[in-house]
Amino acid sequence: MTGAPRQRLPGWLILVAAMTAVGPVSIDMYLPGFPDIEAEFQQRGVEVTMAAFIIGISIGQLFYGPISDRFGRKPPLYVGFSVYMIGALGSALAVNMTMLTVMRVVQALGGCAGLVIGRAIVRDRCEPHEAARAFTTLTMIVALGPVLAPAVGGFVVAHFGWRATFMVQAALALTLLLTMHGVLRESHVTPDRAVSFGDILRNYGRLTRDRRFMSLSLLLGFSMAAMFCYVTGAPKVITQNYGLSAQQFGALIGLNGLAFMSASVLNMRALRTLTPARVMARYVWASPLLGFTLLVLSILFDLPLWAVVSLQLLFFVTIGRVSPNVSALALAPHGRSAGTASALMGATQSALTATGGLTVAIFNDGTVHTLATIMTTGASLALVCYLLVRRVGL
Repeated sequence: MTGAPRQRLPGWLILVAAMTAVGPVSIDMYLPGFPDIEAEFQQRGVEVTMAAFIIGISIGQLFYGPISDRFGRKPPLYVGFSVYMIGALGSALAVNMTMLTVMRVVQALGGCAGLVIGRAIVRDRCEPHEAARAFTTLTMIVALGPVLAPAVGGFVVAHFGWRATFMVQAALALTLLLTMHGVLRESHVTPDRAVSFGDILRNYGRLTRDRRFMSLSLLLGFSMAAMFCYVTGAPKVITQNYGLSAQQFGALIGLNGLAFMSASVLNMRALRTLTPARVMARYVWASPLLGFTLLVLSILFDLPLWAVVSLQLLFFVTIGRVSPNVSALALAPHGRSAGTASALMGATQSALTATGGLTVAIFNDGTVHTLATIMTTGASLALVCYLLVRRVGL
């Protein structure tokens, strides 16, 4: 007897995942080049270039969301990927840290189109429970970015220099633009071209007064910020304390993607019998406990690398169990204005993530316990947001 045939992933979801992965790839690919960048420019604080990228994403999403509600999902993607390529090429040609930081902002202003519009496309095509499964699948595919990008980045940095990582990113954006043009079908079939700038502001005002939506957005934002703090601080903490090369660190940071892939597989199984709200409720408590465990152990003991990485990967897995369900629950009531809602949720997430990155840039002293403190703070604030959203109702 043969089993039931496996359901093939729809092409649109794979393409949306690839567009969404542009953000993580843009962050993770150049991580192995951090020491070389600081050495070439003779300036410390390269983490600021990453925080600048997140700030650019936060600002840009606020524009792409309403624009995609008014004109459709595809037109803003053409603009976004073109701007992204300009920023990537400018980063490759940067002559100092200031220029690199500015070009990273430009790159982010383009790359965020795929992030915000990708979420809106999922909401266009899926009902809430199906959307939770789609977001989980999206997370699983996007997780390939953090698996491959640092490893590819380590190889590129070792053989061609850190500037080449941005050339690779520009080529990726061109490939996605051409593929999107030929493959992606418009999902927002009744765009509201009568929407004015005042309407956009009123829509944002309405969303900011929605306590359920904002609590969920903040929950997602603090969770992702806690994770991003590790990604930002790890190049200094891991390489200084454990003496890894750029390629070794690239391979190690790539395990984060495997953690998210594992979380996605487990989440898909859980959603067969549980609602997204129930899955979120089970795992939102775990990341603060894991962060606190890493903090205490790093203070008491000189932790080996395997112990730090094991706790950190479990930390990432628990966030991966929560985040897709939060996205589905937050966007479910906002079908007609999915782009605007996705933009505000993404901008909130990006602003908190950028704050986390700047916090790491300021306070990161190269010790595990300092990094663990920042991670635990973000995860704990996410838990507070969950308690708030539970009071107003899921």
